[in-house]
Amino acid sequence: MTPTILKTLYRVDNRPAYPLQVLATRYRTQTGIAVQYAQNTERDTGSGYTLILLHATGMHKETWEVFIEHLLDYSLRRVSRSSDSTPTHSSYDIDRSDIWIEDVFSIESPNHGESAVINEQVLKTTYEDRWSPSEYGRAVHTFLTAGANAVGVDFTKRRLVGICHSVGAPALFLMHNLIPTYTFTSVIAIEPGISLKGNPETDMVSQMLNAWTWLRHDVWPSRKAAKMDLQANPLYGTWDPRVLDFYIKYGLREHRAAKYKQPFQFKGVTTALTKEQEAATYRSDELVVDALEAYSAATRKMPVYLIWGTENNVATPELQELLADKEAGRFPRSISYVENAGHLVVQQQPDSLAELVLSILHKSVATRNKL
Repeated sequence: MTPTILKTLYRVDNRPAYPLQVLATRYRTQTGIAVQYAQNTERDTGSGYTLILLHATGMHKETWEVFIEHLLDYSLRRVSRSSDSTPTHSSYDIDRSDIWIEDVFSIESPNHGESAVINEQVLKTTYEDRWSPSEYGRAVHTFLTAGANAVGVDFTKRRLVGICHSVGAPALFLMHNLIPTYTFTSVIAIEPGISLKGNPETDMVSQMLNAWTWLRHDVWPSRKAAKMDLQANPLYGTWDPRVLDFYIKYGLREHRAAKYKQPFQFKGVTTALTKEQEAATYRSDELVVDALEAYSAATRKMPVYLIWGTENNVATPELQELLADKEAGRFPRSISYVENAGHLVVQQQPDSLAELVLSILHKSVATRNKL
């Protein structure tokens, strides 16, 4: 039986200490009682894993939802230990009996999704065409710090696992110098957007992403028109249809010209993230200097697991090898691959990714390490 997944939206407003409001959605399978696993054993609240999810540039907090649903569903399936039974099929060898995911928090970058709407004025007047991965990290840190009061969760007492995609990875690793420091048992970095400044491969990818940003279609007369257009797009057409539906609902917003009176009003839709701030993210030296240093240091202190898609449409094999260069002091605990996926693994293969992540969680070290 598929478990009922409860969703709660939280809004943290720590102004003026932090100028942007932070939205996050919490996912869990039950409220107020312990979750039961393979041997019907109840666990105390706080003893399971709390997953902290950071999305890629251009996405939104709900982009993880298909992945989360499969992850929680799959982790709760009971595997019979009798010799004459057949376990639930999986591409990965998993013993679920010691994996308890207490809850999952998908935290949104303040200039993406619904957050872009509630932060619109500050983003326009204060940030304009400036944005960096560490700003997303500051937002995540603000949410975690407000946890006890705003969410009812003291994250300093949780077994945190960071799961980050693309530019979400540098955002997470760059939290290391923020106070208070949060403890993570491990980090799973999916197609991490981290590279080396001056590397020819890095420059090539940067040029590609910059061109993609300025050339991409970002205005449609309606959500229905946007969906038809994106389904026919060579990139978006490869997404899991469920993930695309979430993008249409949450990754797009009412066009800013809808506020004008007729005859100048335009009631179409546009991407929540502006092209200006998307391009600014790719220009940031944090991706190729600060984040690389922070990532390298993290791999020497804690388990960091890398996941790549088998289709190298952003990170080339050379750039992937860069993050596993032991001579440069980079020691990822493992490197895994998801078939039939490129850079946008979360959007293209959410179910396969969920099963792989669950396998990694089983292998991860439970010892707390400071990020």
